[in-house]
Amino acid sequence: MNSILRVKLLKLIFLSFIVFIVISCAENSPINGDAISERITFGEKSLANPEEVRPERERGINSIANKNYDRAFRTLTNYLESTPNDPEARIFLNNLEVEKSKKPYHVIAVSMPISSNLNASLEVLRGVAHAQYDWNFSRSGGEGMLKIAIADDDDNDFNNGTKIVEEVATELSKRQEILGVVGHYSSDTSLATANIYKDYQLVSISLSTSVELTNYSPYFFRTVPNDQAAAKALAKYAQTELNSVKAVVFYNSDSKYSKSLSQEFISEIGRRNIILREHPDCDLSTWSKNPEDWRETATQVLNRAKDSANVLMLAPTTGYLDRDLEILHVNQGNLPVLGGDEVYSAKTLEKGRDSAVKMIVAIAWDIEVNEAGSDFPERSRKLWGTSSVNWRTITAYDAVQALGKAIEKQTQPTREGVREELSSNFSTPGALRAVKFLDSGDYDGDIQLVEVVKIGDGYDFVPLKR
Repeated sequence: MNSILRVKLLKLIFLSFIVFIVISCAENSPINGDAISERITFGEKSLANPEEVRPERERGINSIANKNYDRAFRTLTNYLESTPNDPEARIFLNNLEVEKSKKPYHVIAVSMPISSNLNASLEVLRGVAHAQYDWNFSRSGGEGMLKIAIADDDDNDFNNGTKIVEEVATELSKRQEILGVVGHYSSDTSLATANIYKDYQLVSISLSTSVELTNYSPYFFRTVPNDQAAAKALAKYAQTELNSVKAVVFYNSDSKYSKSLSQEFISEIGRRNIILREHPDCDLSTWSKNPEDWRETATQVLNRAKDSANVLMLAPTTGYLDRDLEILHVNQGNLPVLGGDEVYSAKTLEKGRDSAVKMIVAIAWDIEVNEAGSDFPERSRKLWGTSSVNWRTITAYDAVQALGKAIEKQTQPTREGVREELSSNFSTPGALRAVKFLDSGDYDGDIQLVEVVKIGDGYDFVPLKR
């Protein structure tokens, strides 16, 4: 073979290799149309797989995937009788009943960070599943059942500079049958998706609280009060309990929610009352990645503030909760502690224990405070076989009820019609009281303060006695 042919052959081999690599990367990339579709389900696949393998659950979902709906219905019904506290499976069964009924239905979606924050996502899905069940099977009159798509948006995870949540929101928006979205969970993901939904004229009802989202988009609503309301309630409590508030505020600067809540709290009590105002260690995102260093960092910060501070304010996102728990352990109840709703977690009770006792947390709802006159708490306990229903479940329930009502009020429901209904002196019964929105899209409701108390050998959040 002469040298010219050899060079041409080598070039051809090289180019073929490059093409192979490019195609392989495209096929294996986590962000493409097929991969995003895998993050959305009506029941043909599970996104919230339990740690313990449940054969009956798997058989039911596989039957849906194989379009054997009668078998899927029987299998999931049996599974939920023995394991009722599984909201994803409940939504799948609800969807099967919609198909089985042959009645008209409409589609909405719920998008949560299932793969990165499973526990909070399950709390939200319980509210969605319960609301779907009530809407489809417990109300009298009205047409149009609700079928629900579940999406896993991975919260803040990125791929090649693009937020996965943006890809999920775009895919949901392109599916024209979807008339509304319950989501997203965090302020960062809500901000990342609000303009996408606006472009597609699709309403989202969020559980996020950043004040940056107030008046952000005519298609954005939420069923939780914003951070200003939470900050005001916490500041008022501190000012009532202390002669002069001198606070150390812990937050993480990589979160819109955390920055919003901490800044609103500082505005409420006044910057003169902030200790270590510019200290970098008050920003939890600057701490070492090594958990073994956190106790030392927390000790150093509290030692600097011990002669002047009289209250601690914790405004973390979920990913930084363990660092805040180190602060609680170092503090050991010496200074009063306030917290935002991300602190309202089973982990706080399990790991904080005695060091968390007397901490005051601002949340949207507490079921013990608001259950008078409502049968929702009892119905919820009966459906799930547990009393662990919290503010995330309640606000998600309200979001589904609001979308259902906005759809029902239209003769021929459209996305734009949903927005118009929610924006026009809207009101509908929710879990515990009427769901209403301000002109800004914010929820028209109050904040509830709860306190960590020791009960027997355990710990719980209970309504603050005033």
